[in-house]
Amino acid sequence: MTLFEFLIFVAAGCGVGFLGGLFGIGGGFILVPILIFSYEHSGVSPSVLTHLAIGTSLFVILFLSLSSSYQQSRQRNIDWRAVFMIGFASAFSAFATTRLAAELSGPYLRIAFTALVFIVAIRMLTEGELQAQKRLELPSKMSPIRLLGVGLTTGICSALAGIGGGVILVPMMYYFLNMPLKLVIGTSSAAIIITAISSVAGYAINGMGRAHLPPWSFGFIDLQRGIALAFGSILLARVGAYVSFNIHPYRLRKLFALFIILIAVYILVI
Repeated sequence: MTLFEFLIFVAAGCGVGFLGGLFGIGGGFILVPILIFSYEHSGVSPSVLTHLAIGTSLFVILFLSLSSSYQQSRQRNIDWRAVFMIGFASAFSAFATTRLAAELSGPYLRIAFTALVFIVAIRMLTEGELQAQKRLELPSKMSPIRLLGVGLTTGICSALAGIGGGVILVPMMYYFLNMPLKLVIGTSSAAIIITAISSVAGYAINGMGRAHLPPWSFGFIDLQRGIALAFGSILLARVGAYVSFNIHPYRLRKLFALFIILIAVYILVI
């Protein structure tokens, strides 16, 4: 990788970091298409291209989430009980699912990814402002069964689609746990860290010894592009988290839904 290419990936990481901090997501559904595009134009074999993009995306998400959750914790926007219950449940299911994901074809993974984000985006767009106002107060106690269920579902989606889980976790906590959106964003940022650690380990282990991987690969983790993107994401993730504190939750939710629809359409047509 040349210095110019490294700086391009750092710049891309800055954009991903800002959006990740703003919406409480890992940013995988931006990173995956960026990496797929890069690998296609670098001559990487189609047999490992999508898996490498997903594994590297999860590697970057780990560092992005650490940065944004630090800023969210300073604003007390994190429910730590929910973080650990959701995080460890999702880590378990994510690690178990990476074995399946490693054997699936790239096009199948792209279709699964697109379907997931379309479903949650449409649901968020159709909710009215009156309904959103009812979610501004935190329930007195969240059911452990619901927390574990949300975590297990998030982990499976994360491993299959190469996302940190925020695109699934944010609407699930918002609708099924009835948490206020800003608390959801902070809690999601922290829970993604646990999920990403497990998913990265799974993609690294299941990619060991695979043919056609590019230089500087650790299993399905591309360290060159991953480090450049992670560096950029760390720089601006805290800025995005700070901006999210100053946006009305209703507008923030609409922006989130529109944003993931655009990314889903892009993934579908590449």
